[in-house]
Amino acid sequence: MQYDEKDQKNTEYDSARLPFVNEKFVDLFENFSKQLTELNKISTIGPFISMINDPHININNIREYGNVLINYQIFLNKYLTQMINSYFLALDKVSVGIKGKDSQETRKLIINSFDDVFSNMFESNDFSINYNNLVNIVIDLNKSYQKFLDSSVPFLNRQSLSKEEKDLLFKDLYEIKKITSEIRNRMKESKNE
Repeated sequence: MQYDEKDQKNTEYDSARLPFVNEKFVDLFENFSKQLTELNKISTIGPFISMINDPHININNIREYGNVLINYQIFLNKYLTQMINSYFLALDKVSVGIKGKDSQETRKLIINSFDDVFSNMFESNDFSINYNNLVNIVIDLNKSYQKFLDSSVPFLNRQSLSKEEKDLLFKDLYEIKKITSEIRNRMKESKNE
């Protein structure tokens, strides 16, 4: 009973501190947002566009791409299941009729069994529907991938960079080279010590 009373007192104490926790959360979120903005500035060097430029668009594109991938997996599984089942059905037909036959008759039996089973499968409505769905989802997958790529890397759609963009790119690359050489020098100094 004492444990329950302590828990109740702790709950009251925590709920009394709730506004303070919310302020801390808001401060933390604002700090995270500032850091994300700084990261975005770093990761948008020249034509390299960050994936966090517009997170809502990118998240929606990733979600759409994920849904298309799931559907692709479903239709691919149906297609492969039909192929595997037909293969095992053909093997079963061969195993039933193989007893007491010479090599030429066995060869004909194998060819005819596989031909019959796979011809029936290819002519069936289920196979046509599954194969059509698989082809359509592959097309949708390519479209979704292209949409995701276009929204996250818009500079690929243009033929060339403008002079200002090239200048900015060279300036940023020079700064990166300068920072890299400073880091290397510091690493060498720390190794020497």
